[in-house]
Amino acid sequence: MTVLQAIVLGAVQGLTEFLPVSSSGHLVLVNYFLGWGEHLPLWVDIATNTGTLLAVVVHLRRDVAAALGGFVSGLVSAEARRRPGWRLALLVLAGSAPTVAIGLALRGVFEALNAPLPVAVALAVTGVILWVAPRSGPKREPADLTFVDAVVAGVVQGLAVVPGVSRSGSTIAALLARGADKELAPRVSFLLYLVVSLGVAVLGLREVRAAQVEAAPLLAMTAASFVVGYLALLSVFAVLRRGRFRAFSPYLWVVSAVTLLSVLLSR
Repeated sequence: MTVLQAIVLGAVQGLTEFLPVSSSGHLVLVNYFLGWGEHLPLWVDIATNTGTLLAVVVHLRRDVAAALGGFVSGLVSAEARRRPGWRLALLVLAGSAPTVAIGLALRGVFEALNAPLPVAVALAVTGVILWVAPRSGPKREPADLTFVDAVVAGVVQGLAVVPGVSRSGSTIAALLARGADKELAPRVSFLLYLVVSLGVAVLGLREVRAAQVEAAPLLAMTAASFVVGYLALLSVFAVLRRGRFRAFSPYLWVVSAVTLLSVLLSR
């Protein structure tokens, strides 16, 4: 893989990981339409996710610090367990557990569906999810969320391992449906992503080493996904504040239709 290809894929991941349009699906389609092949190696997902993971850490550094500090303090102090940071940490852990379980169980499904045709179908489904998602809810703080809310979001995030199903879009939609407001839903969604993405990055080190990836494209891809991902995070919050989440649905349906037509005509 050339450095230019790495930058393009990293930028696509950064832009589409947080916008509700499915980063995994777009990586597959960009690779397909640019003639780079129908299947991406696993190390690409690992490298691009590492960049967007860092973007979340920087953008949500206050929430990350509150959750980490609250969890560590809460392990040794009853007083700390009454603070918001402890509650936020437990919610994130509760939501991450089903994601990990489903992700591991569906790993084979993910690899089998990592192709243009199933991605096109999944993008159309994501468009429907965004179209019917509520605009906001009454729950404004992590303390307002229940553990059931967190688990529901975690289950949805696990199912979004299917390429073409937007992880951010589906989890934010689920949290909105559970009553989270338009500011809280993306914050919790991206914190859930942070835990899972960190696990993917750590566990994927072996895959990267086995693939013997050159340093230049690996670093370029990670850097591009970080920079573009950070900018995309700002955009998501702005879009949700305006209540225009469903504006992405027509785009997804068009991309889905174009991809389906292209695949059918190529056979």
